[in-house]
Amino acid sequence: MKAPARTRLHWLGLVLLTLVAGTAGGALFHAMGLPAPWLSGAMVFTIVLAVGGVDVHLPEPLRHLALLILGVSMGAALTPQMVARAAAWPVTMAFLALSVAATMAGGIMFLRRVGRWDGPTAFFAAAPGAFSTVIALASDTGADLRRVAFAQAVRLFLLIAALPGLLRAAGLTRETPLNVMADEADPAALSLSDPAGLMDLGLLLALSAAGGYLAERARIPGGLILGALIVSGALHLGEWSHAQLPPSLLLPAFILLGVNVGTRFVGTRISTIVSFFAVSLGAFVVSIVISAAFALMASQITGDDFGKVLTAYAPGALEAMAALGFALGYDPAYMSAHHVFRFAGLSIALPLIARLLFRILPKS
Repeated sequence: MKAPARTRLHWLGLVLLTLVAGTAGGALFHAMGLPAPWLSGAMVFTIVLAVGGVDVHLPEPLRHLALLILGVSMGAALTPQMVARAAAWPVTMAFLALSVAATMAGGIMFLRRVGRWDGPTAFFAAAPGAFSTVIALASDTGADLRRVAFAQAVRLFLLIAALPGLLRAAGLTRETPLNVMADEADPAALSLSDPAGLMDLGLLLALSAAGGYLAERARIPGGLILGALIVSGALHLGEWSHAQLPPSLLLPAFILLGVNVGTRFVGTRISTIVSFFAVSLGAFVVSIVISAAFALMASQITGDDFGKVLTAYAPGALEAMAALGFALGYDPAYMSAHHVFRFAGLSIALPLIARLLFRILPKS
């Protein structure tokens, strides 16, 4: 039995309103120079509508499309160049891995014992960075996506707002930014400039989508994004593909993910959001203190500047933290290598660790 035309039109109107609001929020945050603008702006604008009583809605096929695109993009970070860069800083990379594990453990403990959040929600909320990955994976579990997104967003905004001022006040930044290295050019622009680049990108998308579909059919947690990530990562590590997703594909995916988070706030009261903030702030303090402790140990052993190591260890979004490090005058190769290492590690390890932890942690 088909739905009445008026009902279908009403549903389409809500979907269109939701997408327009998300796009407008992303564009505004981008114009303001805020971190992770397309995802966070879309999320904030959609949340405002949801808390205001609008029945915002995102169709499942659009959400699935966003997950596949992000899985392909994350896998594309697993290049031989990234592995080579990681090998160039073994001590700081090792301490970074320990820092990520300790930060997650401390955050989970705080959110479970102080915030009384359930296991899956605390796990994803405590993940140090990889905002889009965490949101994508959490959306396929029993985690409270509202709390996860709020905790991640609070940490990201506080890092961007507070860390530069603290480092400058302590005299830990350079006077002028370093020049961008020549090998930091955007490979996506090169791959899309000829038919061969377009074919490379098309083949990457097709094979990765097939991997995501098979993983989803096999009922693997986070199957869409994990399957696409594995295929894309294998193609790039083997140097069978050099394609990088252009902004014309990535930005809509970020918007859709932000909108998806915002739709989870339908029916949520402002008092509930206020309660989320207090717990999220406490989790941020725990994460930054642990990160600073490991950064201090690494800098003492290697002789590297503490401010540089701390910025490289900062548990925020990949693009925002790498850009922050460059803006503060630190080596862009060092910054990008450490944040890509953390980002790629989290993207691969999170779904695998989650399966184990969710069997150990009680749900409430």
